[in-house]
Amino acid sequence: MKPRITVGKAIAPDGTRLELIERDDEYVIETDGMPLMSSRMHFSEAELARVVCENLKPKARVMIGGLGLGYTLRSALDLLPKSGTAVQVELIPEIVEWNRGPLGKFADHPLNDPRTKLALDDVTQVIRHARNEFDAIMLDVDNGPTALVDESNGWLYTDDGLQAIRRALKQDGEVAIWSADDEPKFPSRMRRNGYFSNLYRIRAHKGKGGGGHVIFTGRKS
Repeated sequence: MKPRITVGKAIAPDGTRLELIERDDEYVIETDGMPLMSSRMHFSEAELARVVCENLKPKARVMIGGLGLGYTLRSALDLLPKSGTAVQVELIPEIVEWNRGPLGKFADHPLNDPRTKLALDDVTQVIRHARNEFDAIMLDVDNGPTALVDESNGWLYTDDGLQAIRRALKQDGEVAIWSADDEPKFPSRMRRNGYFSNLYRIRAHKGKGGGGHVIFTGRKS
């Protein structure tokens, strides 16, 4: 096995240390030494877009919070009409640089697609200021509603945050939230805040057993 190579380092605004690690042509983004996402396990990131981006209307406008390794953006673009727009929000400049560099090949360089509009910003601020703007919102900015890497993202999953997401969505627009684990009380919180909610259990590897992840969805009612 080849040794681990640290390809890049970054510090998030809250002080979290991020590293891009390469080994045997696999790339992993780690936070404070713990694996966060991998180029070998990305099926659920792609499904995050599929569950809310199928059957989009012409000129649809969608938003992805968290670039990661680019798989959710790629999946959204594959489903987006030619006249549509995908707003990719990412807070950490180094993650954008990594996706323009060594990570770009894995998701076929989605940042280069002319339908992609990059916003180097805090996703919570983008959502706070949006009104009836998006047909779909996909959030992969943390490990889920309670398994937080960045505590500032916790606002998104509160009643106030869910109401702000609802205001940012167009009528019948949908939000999808990636989670490492199930959160049994979260769907009822979504319903309380005006969503038709659903839950998907997704394998980390397509068609394989083993552990999986959860995607919570909510349609603006």
